[in-house]
Amino acid sequence: MHDAERIMRNITFSFPSVLIVLKNLMFRWKMNQLSSVLEAVRKNVGEGLYQSPAEKCKVIWYNVASTLFATSSATSLFFVPTLYYTIPILSCILSSSGNCTLPYELPARVNLVYEISEMRSYALFCAILMPSSTLLTIGATAADSLLVSLTFYLCGQLSILGHHVKNTDPRSLKYHYEMKVLMVRHAELLRLASILADTFSSLMFVQTMGLIFSLCIVAYQLLMNVESGKGLNEIIHFMIYSAAVVLLAFCYCFLGECLISESVALDWACYSTNWHELPIESVRLLMICIARSRKPLCLTAGKFYIFSLETFGTVNLTILYGMILRQDSHGYFTRAFYISHSLDRKSIGMAEDTTHFFFTDHEGVHGVSVGVENHYIDQRTE
Repeated sequence: MHDAERIMRNITFSFPSVLIVLKNLMFRWKMNQLSSVLEAVRKNVGEGLYQSPAEKCKVIWYNVASTLFATSSATSLFFVPTLYYTIPILSCILSSSGNCTLPYELPARVNLVYEISEMRSYALFCAILMPSSTLLTIGATAADSLLVSLTFYLCGQLSILGHHVKNTDPRSLKYHYEMKVLMVRHAELLRLASILADTFSSLMFVQTMGLIFSLCIVAYQLLMNVESGKGLNEIIHFMIYSAAVVLLAFCYCFLGECLISESVALDWACYSTNWHELPIESVRLLMICIARSRKPLCLTAGKFYIFSLETFGTVNLTILYGMILRQDSHGYFTRAFYISHSLDRKSIGMAEDTTHFFFTDHEGVHGVSVGVENHYIDQRTE
């Protein structure tokens, strides 16, 4: 049992490093595809990202969000290795014995041939591990910061494009020409978004699978610590680790939700114009833009998992199912689980758009229903 605990702990601490290295290898493999995107961004920045105060507000919000994400992630990831280095030193300085004769704890999990018991060897190993910690920190933030910056850039440009479509005067003699320019700009943004999604799709797949695996390992360790009655510090440590993993998943889903919302908003901006008063040539341009916007831009993991707040809520709902099924600690012994869509909803007073699942135990049949708008628990006894 002790060896199993040690193996799980080593996996918990070593897996993020392996994931960071794998992410950077995937990014290096796909990096050349981003050259056209970066060139387009550089050209757009040289020409000016906005031309009016209204456009400025739209661009600044996304720039602030991008800067905040990059700064906070880099600061937090630099803070963690620094904390690993300073905690053993502070504990040694504040030691009541007045000297540091106890074994030193390295900032990284390293299996050594012999035990470190003096300051010289401890300082030497810390100096050796410091470059690797710095490189791993930079590698963890570089690809994600670039993804966030480029995605928010596209969101800002789509928002500006929708603002132009709604505020272009249809009575102007240059209206048709201006609409053609806007449609060309829309096609360019679609091309850039497609390149961005294709470049980061495999990387996000690796990241998503790594997050799921990390969350499973941490949840297992948390349950084992609770059942074995270990200290509160261990439980708090794993809870913070789990919260960090869930927060990172939320950031990815929020990023994808912004891109989806802005691409769909362009559809509504085209429809909100006085299209019924426009000539047929201009109406055709609007129809092309609406048809393209009907398929929202999105970020995917492996081109099948779409990052959005809806999918993030689905994952949380799945976790809620597991928490409900975890009734063993309250005296229930779950023996069967199944999902049913063909129950007699009228007899138990449930809506037609409600999904049901039931589990049986020694006390009877318990039903849990999750509706579209209302979540409630319905219990029945035999």
